Amino acid sequence: MTEKKLHLQLTSNPFTAEHGAGFCAECRRACAQYGYEFGIQLHNSAPEDEIERCASYGVPLSAHLPLLAQYNINLAAEHEEEARHELTASAALMQEYGIGDAVFHGFRMTDEPTPAFNRTLSYRDAMKTGFRTELSYDGKSCFNADFTTTPEFLERRGLVRERLERVRGEYPGLTLCIENDFPSYGAANMFSRDMIALKHPICLDVSHLWTSCHLLGRDFHEEAEKFVASGLVRMVHFHASIYTTDIPILKWNDGHQPLRTPNRMDLPRLARLFRKGGLKLIVLEIPDGSLQDIHDFAQMWEGTDTNE
Repeated sequence: MTEKKLHLQLTSNPFTAEHGAGFCAECRRACAQYGYEFGIQLHNSAPEDEIERCASYGVPLSAHLPLLAQYNINLAAEHEEEARHELTASAALMQEYGIGDAVFHGFRMTDEPTPAFNRTLSYRDAMKTGFRTELSYDGKSCFNADFTTTPEFLERRGLVRERLERVRGEYPGLTLCIENDFPSYGAANMFSRDMIALKHPICLDVSHLWTSCHLLGRDFHEEAEKFVASGLVRMVHFHASIYTTDIPILKWNDGHQPLRTPNRMDLPRLARLFRKGGLKLIVLEIPDGSLQDIHDFAQMWEGTDTNE
C-alpha cells in the first residue's frame, strides 16, 4: 500500500489579491520537491474575498473556524445557541468549498458569548468579554491559573465532551478538530490529560502548548508525546515562539513566527515525533509564511536539519 502523502499547508493570510496566485504556484512546486501535497488553511480572520480567492487556486483547503462569524464557538457555555449557529454556518461553508478538515477553539470558562476575534476585534478586545479575574494567574493578568482540577472545570469539560459527541454525529463527513488554547482569558484546553478525555480529534498547536507548559509547570516535550500517543491528533499548527525562560512569563505572547526564528522549542524534535506518530496534516500557521518556511520544515521532517 502506498503511504499517504504529507499534506503541508500555509495559513491563508499571505495569499493576497496581488500576489496570491503566483505565491500558491511557488508553494506547490516547493512542496512537490519533497513529495508533499500543498494546501491552504483558511484563517478565522479571512474575509469572503480571501476565501473565494484561495478556493480559486485549486489546492486542498482546510479551515480554522468559525468563518465569517459573529461569535467564537464555546461548547462549555451553559447555553449553546451561538456555538451551534456558528458551527452550522461554518459547516455549510466547508461543504460549499469542498473542505473536509477544520479546527476550532471550543472550551472557555464563561457563559457569556465571546465575539469572534481577528476580524473586527483584536484577540484581546474580543476575549475581554467574560474575563474572570478569579481564573487569572495572579488575579489580574490575562494568563490562566491552573484551574483544571476545580469542580467547575470538570463539569464544563464533561459538557464539552457530550457536545463534541453530538457534533461528530451531526457532521459525519467533516473532521472538526478541537485545538489546544493559548492559556489566557479562561480558554481552558491546555493539557493532554483534559483534551484526551474529550475523546475527539485534536489540533495540536505547538506554541500554545509551549506557553501553557512554561506558565503552569509542565514538561513541554512530555506533553507533546502524550498528545501524539493518544492517537487523537489529526492536525498540527507548527510555528516558532521567541519566548524563553529568560523572559518573565507574564510578558510572554503567542508564537506564529517563521520556523528559522531563534527559539528553544527544539522544533526538529517535534517534527520527528509527529512523523513517527504518522501525522499527515501540518499547517504552518505563520501570518507572513514564506517559501523558506516550507524548506525549513522539510529539513526538519526529512531529518536533514543542521541547526539542532
